[in-house]
Amino acid sequence: MKFGQDFEAALSREEFPQEWVDSAISYKKLKKCIKRVQQELLSLGLDKETLDALWQHVSSGDTEVGGSLGERLMQYSVNGSEKVSFTPRLTIVVDPRDGSPIDAWLAPDTRRVLQRLARNSRGSSGPTRRDDSSPAQPRLAEGSHDGTAQNSDADVMSENDELKPQTIEIPLTSDSEFFQILKRELADLDRLQDSEQIQIQTEILKLGAQLRDLKSEKTKRSKQEIEIWRKIFELYAEAEIFMSSHEADAGARDAEHAQLQYSNFNQGLQKQQKEVRKLGKDANAAFERFLGINANLIRLIKFQEINKTALNKIMKKFDKRTALHARSTVSDALIKSPFMAQNLAKATCFTISQELLSIIPQLNDYLCPVCFSISYKPIRLRCGHIFCIRCMVVMQREEKDQCPLCRQAVVLEATSANVDRELTKFMKTNFKSEVKAKQRDNEIQAGIDRWGEQYENSQKCSVM
Repeated sequence: MKFGQDFEAALSREEFPQEWVDSAISYKKLKKCIKRVQQELLSLGLDKETLDALWQHVSSGDTEVGGSLGERLMQYSVNGSEKVSFTPRLTIVVDPRDGSPIDAWLAPDTRRVLQRLARNSRGSSGPTRRDDSSPAQPRLAEGSHDGTAQNSDADVMSENDELKPQTIEIPLTSDSEFFQILKRELADLDRLQDSEQIQIQTEILKLGAQLRDLKSEKTKRSKQEIEIWRKIFELYAEAEIFMSSHEADAGARDAEHAQLQYSNFNQGLQKQQKEVRKLGKDANAAFERFLGINANLIRLIKFQEINKTALNKIMKKFDKRTALHARSTVSDALIKSPFMAQNLAKATCFTISQELLSIIPQLNDYLCPVCFSISYKPIRLRCGHIFCIRCMVVMQREEKDQCPLCRQAVVLEATSANVDRELTKFMKTNFKSEVKAKQRDNEIQAGIDRWGEQYENSQKCSVM
């Protein structure tokens, strides 16, 4: 199956909104433009084989034209500012004497076309030829003893000007049509992405407002729902749907992998289904909004990738059919399109983190880096790192002075003044069950320190 059919099938299969489909790259229309470019080049004697030979001549560097001019024997470039106009230009450097490309062999028909273009481009503005009917006045060269006449500097310059290579522009119109269509469609895709991204961010802000209202209620039910949301966000953070932190695949995920991680997230939710069902009407509506935000972002990334593939395919086909080497020059201006950038998922993930995950604190952000349980009571060392009080007591008893993270000698100097009171209050408010469990564990460890291992066993006894 040809790519054009695959492209249309993908747009239909994914059930994108009609507005999106209308904004997609018109692959078949652009293919027809390529055919017109081919026909126009053929009418000028510049068939694919001829252009390939010219490009081969340029890339080989086997030319008598020195300096940077040798690298510009033939160019296909964009004329003017891409924001205002987008007119590609095909230029060839020719010998002004016969209009032939420097050191290149061409078919007679092609040579005649270039000769005609060279004559037309010279016109009255071409290099001035010396009038042979007025012979140069001979003079003795300075320091000459044989009386031989030499040309003046002016005559030498005139001859050099006469032989100076000339750059002519091949008049093409169909390629301009091709790139104007492509540029316009990429601009439409940019506007679509901007619009959809604004909608996604608006939904995130609305969800954030709902969660803040829920958290401010301070009722037993709202506290229960906040705990459910904490579990949901914990699963979400672990899934890393759009951005991976793993060394092997760090960075933004493509649509396929994002969809896979989203499925894993939903599977985790299924295991928590009993808890999720406890959400009230408003909280459940917020939950559905959260799922919709992620599903829509995956769909937008997928649409972005499909159009990127279409752009690469059509540019590759343009070069293959016309031999104009547009991908290496003209396409650079097109790929600057924001729609072709990789920052969509990154920007949205940042917004989700700032507007949603920050509302309901996650336990993983408040773990002691030594024992990996909640950092209660939190001891903030002079270096700024935070550990639970139990780990600091153990380190001081063992006379270990270096911070486990930065290795500064700050542990032994810590006192009760290093307890972070505000953070302690925050933990008691947001992680009640974890704080109670930590307090109980600290009491047991303190008893073991004082009375030995038998203290722990004594705590397991119960009075009948």
